Amino acid sequence: MGKTKMKILLTGNKGYIGTRLEQSLSMLGHTIIGLDIKHNEVEDLLFCQFPEDEVDLVIHLAGRSGVRESIKDPAAYWMNNVEASRRLFERYADTRVLYASSSSAYEPDLNPYAASKYVMEEAGERYSNTLGMRFHTVYSDNPRTGMFLQKLKDGELEYVTDHYRDFIHINDLCDAIELCMASKYTGTIDIGTGHPFRIRDFVDNIPIRLNTPYERKWTCANMEKIKTLGFKPKYSVENYLTNHNKDNIIKLNIGEY
Repeated sequence: MGKTKMKILLTGNKGYIGTRLEQSLSMLGHTIIGLDIKHNEVEDLLFCQFPEDEVDLVIHLAGRSGVRESIKDPAAYWMNNVEASRRLFERYADTRVLYASSSSAYEPDLNPYAASKYVMEEAGERYSNTLGMRFHTVYSDNPRTGMFLQKLKDGELEYVTDHYRDFIHINDLCDAIELCMASKYTGTIDIGTGHPFRIRDFVDNIPIRLNTPYERKWTCANMEKIKTLGFKPKYSVENYLTNHNKDNIIKLNIGEY
């Protein structure tokens, strides 16, 4: 990254990833202009006034996530993830833009969320200096509410699946984004660990659901590009499970997959 300090527009700065990333970038001396869309997820980014001052970099994290919710309301995912992002790409056509995509974009036919991320990437590639960051499954010491690791941690799991997932700690994710900021990569880049784990191996004595339409069976980050930037994950989901082992409900002999 060097010592260059930038003025950065960060959308979704109050979200799960954005909050942590804003702290990290501020500590590095960057000036952050936050643009969050929580109180009206579609209309704000579609119709808001972008900052009048020019910025050195845009990091676009705002958007709708989640497979099941996208099945219920696919139009909202299209408007927020595609149309709102396209508006941002056009406004900052001459600025470097890093934007949050998803590993789901590898199989866009599975659900509206995946489709919206795939089309978002297609829109981004029309501009010469954009990079779609395909995040894999992000976790932290305080997992996102309603997601697998939060339910596991709090003993709320009703079932597990046979899926394999590539889990990346939010601190590692922020490190990877900072490396992307200094890169010249365009197109897309995977951000994960390259080491997926099978969900059903995380817990004993929980029913296994095999019929899981709309969801990917296997996710594993392609580490080729991100490794060239010097990225090496510092955190392991195995250590997370060890640290949050409550009443011996968590099976620790996960192994490598």
